[in-house]
Amino acid sequence: MYKILLKVKKPIDAELNLMNLSSINLIEKTEKKITNIPLIYKNKKCKVKDIFTIILKKNNLDYDEVFISGSNKFFNYIGYGWKKDHLRIDSDVGSFAAVKMSSGKLIINGSAEDFLGSSMRGGYVHVKKNVQNFLGSAFVGSRSGMTGGTILVTGSVGNFAAAHMRRGLIIIRGNVGKYCAFQMISGTVMIFKSFAESIGISMKRGTIILMSNGKFGKRFEKSGVINFIFLDLFAAHMKSNFSVTLPDKKKFIRYFGDKNANGLGEIFLKKG
Repeated sequence: MYKILLKVKKPIDAELNLMNLSSINLIEKTEKKITNIPLIYKNKKCKVKDIFTIILKKNNLDYDEVFISGSNKFFNYIGYGWKKDHLRIDSDVGSFAAVKMSSGKLIINGSAEDFLGSSMRGGYVHVKKNVQNFLGSAFVGSRSGMTGGTILVTGSVGNFAAAHMRRGLIIIRGNVGKYCAFQMISGTVMIFKSFAESIGISMKRGTIILMSNGKFGKRFEKSGVINFIFLDLFAAHMKSNFSVTLPDKKKFIRYFGDKNANGLGEIFLKKG
């Protein structure tokens, strides 16, 4: 297997469409094959070799690694349909990162703009700073949001996170904006800091875990019955995979709704 280093030759100052870069998952790992992958920069066709210098080395792993240096907000569609391999970005990226990703890993050592993980099917994404709107939501023209995989955001997230989400796990260590989990069908969203009162509007099923106090209106009704088995399994998963220790399960209050949509989703709100 290989370690592939892609370093930007000169600063990118307009949209760079990297959708086709994901073909690196499938092609033979030779410098010739990689350099000729087609890209679009400033609405003009180009190739990887026009944008990046390339270093190709063997590694001792059972997967390929791709490292990109010099990224910024103009890097769109990075990790589109990504599978198998590990992709690491040294800075910020633009919109549509990890859209329709199916497996592998994407680590972003910066922030991302809109639609990160939109219609994601599997794999793991970690954004070490912030994400703007539509995290894990339905892709443009679709009503099916994230259907699998895990997204971890160390910072905060904008509006419509997890909209139309169907499966998977989203963890937000910071704040989240308006309409989080809008029309959520299934899956789990965990938020550590503040959230808007519009959270869970038209939610059908799924689970939201809130680690700080806040209001979500009368659309959700308090329930005396708590599924401790789910919380036990979720706590074990969080500790094993993310080194996060959850409070005692008895410190959560359970709500269900959205009643206005005849929903059976649940919110676990940490007491105090």
